[in-house]
Amino acid sequence: MKFDPGSYSITIRKEEIDDEILYVGRVAEFPNISVYEEDFETARNLIIDAIQTLKRIADETHTDFPLPYLASSSEFRERVSSFS
Repeated sequence: MKFDPGSYSITIRKEEIDDEILYVGRVAEFPNISVYEEDFETARNLIIDAIQTLKRIADETHTDFPLPYLASSSEFRERVSSFS
């Protein structure tokens, strides 16, 4: 299976930090990783880079690397209502 950093549980959210609006990137599988950037794309790129760097280090040190969390189909089941 080919390594895909985009398959990890990445969230990028706008948050107010010290009176500044920043995009905060996090990875559920790696709770110690956070990035704080002024735009979404930079935050996403840095999160992907962090996952790739951790993977490279794990490979070099022959350390186990966490697999992405599997999403259950029930996570994506929801009711969509239309309001008129």
